Amino acid sequence: MQPRSFVKPGLILLLGLLIGWGVLAATIDRVFANRAPALALQWNPASADGNARLGDTLLQGGDIKANAARIAALADRSIGRQPINPVAARLLGLVAAARGDEARATGLVHYAEAMSRRDLPTQLWLIETNVARGDVDAALRHYNRALKTSVSGRNLLFPILAQAANDRAIWVPLSRMLAEQPQWWRPFMVQAVQQGNNPDALYAFARRLGIDKPERLDTGLLQGIEKRLVDLGDYRRSAELFNRAHGQPVGSNPLLRNGGFEQPSGFDPFEWNLKDEPDLAAVRQPSPRAQRGSALFLTATNGRGGDLAVQLIMLTPGRYVVGALVGGVSGDPLAFPHLVVRCAKDGREIVNTPFPTAPNDGRAWRTDFTVPAGCAAQRIVFQATASLDPSGLTPWIDNITIQPQEGR
Repeated sequence: MQPRSFVKPGLILLLGLLIGWGVLAATIDRVFANRAPALALQWNPASADGNARLGDTLLQGGDIKANAARIAALADRSIGRQPINPVAARLLGLVAAARGDEARATGLVHYAEAMSRRDLPTQLWLIETNVARGDVDAALRHYNRALKTSVSGRNLLFPILAQAANDRAIWVPLSRMLAEQPQWWRPFMVQAVQQGNNPDALYAFARRLGIDKPERLDTGLLQGIEKRLVDLGDYRRSAELFNRAHGQPVGSNPLLRNGGFEQPSGFDPFEWNLKDEPDLAAVRQPSPRAQRGSALFLTATNGRGGDLAVQLIMLTPGRYVVGALVGGVSGDPLAFPHLVVRCAKDGREIVNTPFPTAPNDGRAWRTDFTVPAGCAAQRIVFQATASLDPSGLTPWIDNITIQPQEGR
């Protein structure tokens, strides 16, 4: 009987331990290389991702010039192990830029981008470099790539791009890019409407995107642009967008829209914007007059008061007559509804007059007012105030017209 040999089992055990160590190190590398690169490097010092991410952490956490040597060493180790690692290539490029070697920096960062367009810092460097060179088209190209590949990058880039879009040199090529409707176009436009102060840019974006066409209508976004144009004093082009969206002639400018309240209200500046709150509301309901369709009923209770219905109009300077049917107006005269017309630009009132006493089945009413020079657009408003002595009737108005006064 031959003596037992422990050599073979020992070799098997050693091989198993080595394989287990390798599997464990590889697992830790995969799991922690991006989240905890220092830990991953303790188990696998040659980890390409671990070295690259640790170098990236050093870059983000301090002065690149002070850490340039260590960042470069980590990036070199990474790219030596994995030549297609985009983070390592970008780090070497940024170190070269910090050392004043722009040619090498540009080559390395472009190499990083060729490996992956998803590395946001690579795109940011290329954006900044092209902006500094005055190459707007190239900068926008990298904006597009960054916004397509990094949703988190949008929080950083949208405000910058929206502000830059006020400059004609930016918004003209940007409008061409938006016309292709990249996947980020709508959230960017929401930001641009909030920050935009150039009406030319906002109008161009709406037209290029085609959101004012009935077949491609984006109601919420278009209304936001229209309102922003009104805030910026560009009433004409705001009205043009409204007209296009509603299939009306582009230059159409009626003195008042939907004066009979037969169409639903809306949120466009050129539609009736109606208040709808429990104690303060303007509501379309059937008119008390037979066969008169809808009327607008004005309600204010529990001490509330304010503007209940508003529409933007664009009357040229001169005298005008407002005609209407009003009803349900009785009780406390201090609580009678008011017709108010204000200049859109500065809010100054050019008329503020109470409704007359009127029975529930209505009566005709007329009043006049003058639009002064320098008041290119106006808001016609109906106000109501809660009464201390309710009459039991709800005031209403219908069949509103505005006509130029003869001999004005």
